[in-house]
Amino acid sequence: MSIIMLTSPGGSPGVTTTALGLALSWPRDVILVDADPCPGHVVESGYLMGRVPPRSGLIGLAAACRDGADPVQAMWEETIELPHDCEDRMVGLLSGYGHLGQASLMGPAWSSLVSAMIELGQAGVDVIVDAGRLGPEALPESLVARACLIAIVTGSRLRQLAGLSMRSEEVEALSSATTGAVGLVIVGPGRPYSSREIGRQFGLPVFGDVVFDAHAAAVLTDGEPAKKRWARGRYATSVQGVAQSMHEMARRTHQAIAGPELLSASTMDVAS
Repeated sequence: MSIIMLTSPGGSPGVTTTALGLALSWPRDVILVDADPCPGHVVESGYLMGRVPPRSGLIGLAAACRDGADPVQAMWEETIELPHDCEDRMVGLLSGYGHLGQASLMGPAWSSLVSAMIELGQAGVDVIVDAGRLGPEALPESLVARACLIAIVTGSRLRQLAGLSMRSEEVEALSSATTGAVGLVIVGPGRPYSSREIGRQFGLPVFGDVVFDAHAAAVLTDGEPAKKRWARGRYATSVQGVAQSMHEMARRTHQAIAGPELLSASTMDVAS
């Protein structure tokens, strides 16, 4: 199990906040990769409040790969450790681009980066990728192809769902280009449409629901101090529930994809 990608049709709340919340709640070691082509260093300036020295992130990793560095080692060197409450797990951040236009410089480096992500997954470290908004610029093919799950984050208001409807061709292209599962994460279900109604309308499974609570989410978006019971509040527990659910979905999807290969390896072990 390795790559989980989040994207948004635009006009919807919280793809970066949801990706960060999932990473902080993920059951295994995990690295959050900021691959939004419209950079903002949201995690560094929000959750971390600028207290961690910046690193070159994706562009530094791409340069290292072009120079022949080991992609996994280079990825570790560019990763910032994020503070969180569970001491037996590692949560890291690979920073995104420094300015508009840098995404186009990644080019063939994505193949090396995806290979490194897969290798990390085999070593017990998953990767959650914040891919930003769906749009006319295609997401990296190698990333889409090897993702276990691709979650489209949307709200439940008509304006937000209209944005998703306008991206139907991009969603269909994602489904055709990946062996993983494509589904929805609904932020604020029931405002007014339910997750079931939205999933049925767009013909996509719903991976999970996140409670809409701007004040609670500010702990992630702006580094606001977490109140004593924040981790047990409705917002935090909903994110934790989605993380558990998506982790299990990713595990099953990975097994379904790798099953014949694993079976073949097991057979060879028995034969030997």
